[in-house]
Amino acid sequence: MVSQSNEVHTNRIAVISLVAAILTVVSFCGGAAPIPLTGYVCFPSSAVLGLIALGTGLISLRQIRSNGENGRTFALIGSIVGGLAGIAILCAVIAGILLLPEIASFARHFLR
Repeated sequence: MVSQSNEVHTNRIAVISLVAAILTVVSFCGGAAPIPLTGYVCFPSSAVLGLIALGTGLISLRQIRSNGENGRTFALIGSIVGGLAGIAILCAVIAGILLLPEIASFARHFLR
């Protein structure tokens, strides 16, 4: 006999968004650790994971709204952390562009 279940399940993409958000924070903190050369690996990986968390969070929020599944909190956490990671990436790129002339003059002075 097959029983019908009225159980509402958690959206899987929301769980993926939450996991990506957690990995984003861990990777970002690992890049900020005072261990040499971790920033070269951790910061780009946190950027990619943040974008994954944002994308999957937004997709799962749409699915949750239409299907009535659970996992809205997971999706919101992923979307927020992913959005903050995106803003941090944008700020770092803008700061790098604005500081490029200073870095170039420092490099010229240092290499003489």
